[in-house]
Amino acid sequence: MNIVVLVKQVPDTYSERKLSAADHTLDRESADAVLD
Repeated sequence: MNIVVLVKQVPDTYSERKLSAADHTLDRESADAVLD
């Protein structure tokens, strides 16, 4: 039997977020990452 677990790294919802000046999207390098 094989078990597959999907893991995704997403920005932390409780950390302070900054927008990228170029395209006004989330600057993922400055946001803390958590596993979802």
